[in-house]
Formats: sequence, C-alpha cells, structure tokens
Amino acid sequence: MDDALHILVADYVPIANKGEEAIVRGIEDMLSDGRTVRLGLFDNVATVTQQSNITIFPIDWIFRFEGRVGLSGKGRLWLQAVIAAQLRFGAYGPLKNLTAAGAQACGPLQDFFRRAQYVLVGHDGVFCVESCGIVHLAKKHGKRTGILGASTGIGSGRLYKAWLYRRTLDESDFCIFREPHSRDSMKAVCRDPKKLLVGPDPAFAMRPEEPEKVLAVLEGHEVYRRAREKGRPVVAVTVLEKGRVYAGFRPDLQGHDKQQAHAKYVAAILDALVQKHDAFLLFLPHSTEEAGNDIVAAGHVAEQMNAQPEDYVILKEDCGARRLKGIMRQCDFVVGERTHSLIGSVSVGTPFVALTNRRDTRTHGIIGQMCGCPEQIVDMDVTSAKDASGKTLELFENRAGLRGSLERLRRRLSEQIAELSRVVKGLTGGSSVETQA
Repeated sequence: MDDALHILVADYVPIANKGEEAIVRGIEDMLSDGRTVRLGLFDNVATVTQQSNITIFPIDWIFRFEGRVGLSGKGRLWLQAVIAAQLRFGAYGPLKNLTAAGAQACGPLQDFFRRAQYVLVGHDGVFCVESCGIVHLAKKHGKRTGILGASTGIGSGRLYKAWLYRRTLDESDFCIFREPHSRDSMKAVCRDPKKLLVGPDPAFAMRPEEPEKVLAVLEGHEVYRRAREKGRPVVAVTVLEKGRVYAGFRPDLQGHDKQQAHAKYVAAILDALVQKHDAFLLFLPHSTEEAGNDIVAAGHVAEQMNAQPEDYVILKEDCGARRLKGIMRQCDFVVGERTHSLIGSVSVGTPFVALTNRRDTRTHGIIGQMCGCPEQIVDMDVTSAKDASGKTLELFENRAGLRGSLERLRRRLSEQIAELSRVVKGLTGGSSVETQA
C-alpha cells in the first residue's frame, strides 16, 4: 500500500521552466511533514510521464482552455465564457476525467485524484474558469482544496466569471495570492474578503540542492574554476526572450530588431560589471522550453558583449530548480530577468538587481511590494542602458549591506511560509500570513 502524501497541482505546469518546477517543489517542501511526496500535474505530454516523484498527465485529458497559448484574445474570452456557462449548469466536460465518471483511458489520473489529500489550483499566473470546476469537484470528493500562489485576479470577462469565481472563493479551503494586485482584484467578487490572503510564492519554500553537489557541477567548467582561483566575484545571470518582461521591453520593436536591442541592453549592464569589478558571469538555463529557450537568449546577449571568453560561461546542462537555487547561493550577485531567479536570490540571501518593466505586476508585486526591495528593480522601459548599468554597479558595490537586509527578509519569509503551510493544512486561519506591502 502506497502511504505517500499525494498532491495534485491541477494546473498546466510546463515543467521545463524551472520557475514552474520551483513552485511545485516548494509545495512539496511546505506540505511534506517528512513524508514521501508524490506530485501530480499537467503538461504537454502525449502519455502519462514520470519524472522522479512527479507524475505528468496529458493536459488534453481535462483542459480545453488552460495552456492554450495560441488562442487569440477574442478566442480566449469566448472559450472561457462557454466553459463558464457549462460549469454553471453542471456540465463538467473533460474535467470529469478526474473522477470515476470520466473516460476509462484516464484511469491513472482518476487513481491519483482518489489518493490525493490536496488538490491545488492557481499556481503562478494560472487561474481560470476551469480552476473553478476543479475546486468544485475536489470539494465534492472530500479533498482539501483551494487556491495557492495565484498571480491572477478576475481580470476581463467579469460578466460571465463573477458567479463562478464567487462560488469557488466560497468553496475553497484557502485562497492565497502571491501579490496584492491579484488579491485585491478578487475582493470584488468575494463574499468574505478577509478570506483572501497574500503570502509568499511557494517557490520561496523550496530547499536548494546541497553545496557539494552544486560545486561538483560548477567546477566541471574550467573557466569557472580559473575565475574562482583568481578570486573573481561570480555574477549569476538569467535572461529571456519571452513572457511579460520581454514583451514590455521596447514594445515598439518586433522580431530580430527587438531581440538585438534587448541583447545589447543587457550586454551593456554585464560588460560594466566585468570592466569595473572583474566579475565572472554565469548564465543560468532557467527555462529550456523549445520556445524562448534561455540558453539561446544567453547566446544572443554574449554575442553583444565586449567581454572575453574567459569572462563568462553559459551553463547548458538541464539543471533542476533545486540545483539552480543552490548555484545562486554560491554566487556573489544575481542579474535577473526571470522572476523565479529573483525569488531564488531572496531565498538564499544573494544580492540582486531585477530587470523588468512597469507593466510587470508580478515582479513589482512579489519583489517590490512583498519583499520590500523596490530599489533593486530596474524598469527597462523607462531606464536607459547607461542608467541601468549605473544602478546595477551601485547595488553590486553595496552587496555586503544587501546581504544583511536579505537575511532579515529571509527570516520573515520563513515565518510566513510556516504559517502558510498551516493554513493550507487547515491548522490555522491565516491571520499572520499576510505580508507587508
């Protein structure tokens, strides 16, 4: 008999993105209580796939909307409206495949759902009308269920979402958002706004890989070993070419022109660190998804740098989320566009600069408001490369002081994560989870 703790993260979770993996690993560490944990999630796979203790189910088994990134704006609104109407009248469509009433081919999913002690929705930027159907089914089957770590409010389509979202907020055992903007949006449809909490993203709770394993990987690169032998400060770098951070950079540009402008901007910042402080740059493969691969993005930045080959290395290994967090713990500074690389930096106390734009409510909400680090954010849409370089150098030179403030922040977040865990488990009402904005 398998007595492991089964947790179903009933969302689209593209696990090749290490930020996504960091969230589910953080959930694992938050709820395990020392037990063996088996995680379930949904991704673009053709058949049920096993990765260590993670069971990945085909997204098509239950989702019609979530994960469909190719849908147009009007198409997305129309499909959500149709699904919302069906759910309101008790027609659950593919969502029934979670239960014994579903298709026989989905038996492995039904077995996992039956075993699951927790059914969670809304991780990261994910929450939609299908999440509402999942919570309703989970509640009917006696599961501990709710929203954990969402960064999405009611948004557009309130006319057809309001009733469904209101029912979900009523039925959820916990409603936890990772930044105030999303929580405040949901207040408009919640009968009990006090139930809506802001707490640390679950990725904050993920334990990093052990130092000896991390160092074995890093020291496998001769150029890294030489840099450390010379006493050069090591700066971890995450760059991207997709998502809200990239979209908000020079929205007037498209395609190759945008890619080149972005690479030159980031290159100027990194060259300044090498030239003034003899920094060694370590590009991290935060996402290895086929579209928007960070290794490719790092190559574009490196092509624009004046730095020499001995000044940097682009890690091309498929590092897991725990390993990436462990690597950042070994570094002196982080230059990050990936939000979850910044979450990792905060978690291990490594000073950082966050590169984003004013429209990125996720980075501003989590790193700026929740973590209280707005001065470490550079909005690239209104800051020249020269000024961004100056700001980065200033933060780098004050990294000793930043480490002290980050250590205090880490202690506060640790206490909030512990309380968050108790809320999800039903051991407390969550009055002390709420973070300081």
